[in-house]
Amino acid sequence: MRRSLCLLALAAAAVAGAATAQTVRLTAEEARAELFGVELVGIEESTGDSWSECIERSGRTWYVRGEERKEGFLDIRPNGQACFNYPPDLDWACFSVAREGENYRFDSFITRRVRRDVEDCGVPIDAWVRLGARL
Repeated sequence: MRRSLCLLALAAAAVAGAATAQTVRLTAEEARAELFGVELVGIEESTGDSWSECIERSGRTWYVRGEERKEGFLDIRPNGQACFNYPPDLDWACFSVAREGENYRFDSFITRRVRRDVEDCGVPIDAWVRLGARL
C-alpha cells in the first residue's frame, strides 16, 4: 500500500514538473523576436471570450474581441512585458508573456493559434475571430 502511494506521489510530481517545464517566461529579447510579425487567436481565461491580435513587424496591431475592434501599437519593455496601446487611449496595457508550447500566455489571455511571418495585417481580422469562436 505504501509503495503504491509513493509511486502515485512520484507520478503526480513528474506530471506537474513536465507541465511547469513547458511554460517559460519570455525575456525582452525573446519577446521582440517572437511577437512581431504574428497573428494570435485565443481566449480570455476568466470570461471565455474569443480574441485576436495581429501584430506587424513595425509594432502596429489590430485587436478584435467581440464587437470591439482597435488599431494600436505593441512595445516590449526592458523587463519583457508586452505593452499595448490603442489611441486615442493614453494608457498602455502591459502583460507578462510566457510561452506555453507553441502558444503564449499574456496573463489571462491565452493563445490557441499562432501564425508567424505576418508582413501586413491589412484590415481587422474578423474572420479569424469568427473561425476561432469555438476554440
